[in-house]
Amino acid sequence: MREALSALTTRGRAFLAAGITISLCAVIAGFDALLRVGLLAMAMPVLTAFLVSRARYRLMASRYISPTRVSAGQPATVTLALANQGAMPMGLLLLEDQVPYVLGTRARFILDHAGPRWHEEVAYAVRSEVRGKYDIGPLTIRVSDPFGLIELVRSFHNTANLIVVPQVYALPSIGISGDWTGAGENRPRAFAMGSAEDVTVREYRHGDDLRRVHWRSTAKTGELMVRREEQPWQSRATVLLDSRSIAHRGSGLASSLEWAISAAASIAVHLTQVGFSVRMVTDRHDVEAHPWHDRTTRDAEQSGPILDELAVMTHSSNASLSEAVDAVAVSPGLVIAILGDLSSADIAELTRVSSLGTPVLAVLVDVARWGPAAARSSDGHDGTIRVATALSGNNWCVTSARPDQSPPAVWQQLGAHLQHGPSRPPVNTQRLDDWAGSPVETTP
Repeated sequence: MREALSALTTRGRAFLAAGITISLCAVIAGFDALLRVGLLAMAMPVLTAFLVSRARYRLMASRYISPTRVSAGQPATVTLALANQGAMPMGLLLLEDQVPYVLGTRARFILDHAGPRWHEEVAYAVRSEVRGKYDIGPLTIRVSDPFGLIELVRSFHNTANLIVVPQVYALPSIGISGDWTGAGENRPRAFAMGSAEDVTVREYRHGDDLRRVHWRSTAKTGELMVRREEQPWQSRATVLLDSRSIAHRGSGLASSLEWAISAAASIAVHLTQVGFSVRMVTDRHDVEAHPWHDRTTRDAEQSGPILDELAVMTHSSNASLSEAVDAVAVSPGLVIAILGDLSSADIAELTRVSSLGTPVLAVLVDVARWGPAAARSSDGHDGTIRVATALSGNNWCVTSARPDQSPPAVWQQLGAHLQHGPSRPPVNTQRLDDWAGSPVETTP
């Protein structure tokens, strides 16, 4: 009852105040008829509050978002399913769904009269130019009686997540499929015949399928051992992203980090589409590299976790790429790195990757062009050229990226360097075996 009286609307308070005033005037003037009018005016909001406090509303609400993962700038639809499962009719309903400001204004709807067994669906669109993970909800409902004297506020606790991933560009083919991915005659083969005694095993590596564990060898050695004859038919690729704050310039959507994140997302999706099993490695020690996926995994399921990680990616405080290089060196495969400003120590670390004998490609973000106009000197650009030359001298296939270039244009440029540059590794069986993730015995 106290909650209902505190929920009186302006109209309800006006009725109550008018009833009290009329009743006092009637007592002073001695008009009994006017006193009855005053008592009636006071009784209406009080009686309504009593009935509302005794009523048991059974309003159900659920929320659906389609799709739950969208690219920046793409809309998503939020659908609210409402139902009155009680026998008590409800008057005017004001619905307000809490929405983060980057997704738009709060969604508000007005529904008039929700009778018993009533159900309704309302939908609205949200859109964000900024990547991230956002909570939509909770839903707040204001219930009013038929006379508009009482307005109760009810809130639901459930929320739904919307993930806005970086903008993903469709990348052209640059010749890293076909014989480079292990297709056709150069495709790595499993052992044709053999018994259980012919099984060759090796130590377990992070990301290996646990179904390949050879338990007899594991029991003998005391360490997890996996079979080598069941090699994946997919080639493997590692996308290395440099997210260090000292390696990037600019702020907001116009920063070099945003460009690098969008490029990493586009490359990861493209590689899964052309048949690679892809993982993401960053310089962050608190984020574990995504494991390799089974060859039967769908493309969307492979790139989805990577896109989710990139959606919430921010600058890191790390000063070195050593931890990222350590993660890559475990099982590199094809390595494609998106790098910012590099020091001589960073170049030395990256040399460890190229010394593994695996194909290494790099997109070197020319961060000097992302800084303030006063800082865009020729020295910064010359520094990028020197870094690119140093990496190329260590068997990296390198191209640079400017703010006016889109990821597809830079990817095409990298493909041109890959086809004609001196740093392209020769295509042979041994190299393809390494590329696939681990040595594979092939038939002549």
